[in-house]
Amino acid sequence: MDRRLELIAEMSPAIWIHLVAVAIAVFLGAAVLLGRKGTKTHKLMGRIWAGLMVIGAVSTFWIMEIFDRSYSPIHILSVYTLISVVAGLRAIRAGRVAAHRRHMISLYATGLVIAGGFTFLPNRLLGRLTFGETYPVVNYVFIALVVTLGIYLYYLSFRSQPEDAVQGRNAAE
Repeated sequence: MDRRLELIAEMSPAIWIHLVAVAIAVFLGAAVLLGRKGTKTHKLMGRIWAGLMVIGAVSTFWIMEIFDRSYSPIHILSVYTLISVVAGLRAIRAGRVAAHRRHMISLYATGLVIAGGFTFLPNRLLGRLTFGETYPVVNYVFIALVVTLGIYLYYLSFRSQPEDAVQGRNAAE
């Protein structure tokens, strides 16, 4: 337990901001994806989720522990996240619901579920905070389950759906 407290104490403010934003985004995003679409609640929760995703992505530019104080390939995911949020919001404002759905589900799957699963690798911070240092096999099983779920969600985001006719901004509101 003392080791875990040491790890928590070493976390930078950027890591805390990132961790809190994405942790809330995981649960809020699930509620948005599972809930009824098009309601005021869906729109409000979706806006909050998009804001949390932006905070989570932007905060990573101050987190550079993987490659010894420089950006790593994981930062490409941060750029992808920012582009996907904008693309998803533009799609819904244009009345392209199917495109909005694809952007948001694929972002949830890749940016939160799959990437989040890999944060539990035994040598990463969350991996060390869980079972990574004592029972790494537990982390590997968890990662396998989470990544499988993420791949399935990603697949769902692209299964064939009729493209929406562009109906203008009022159709999305």
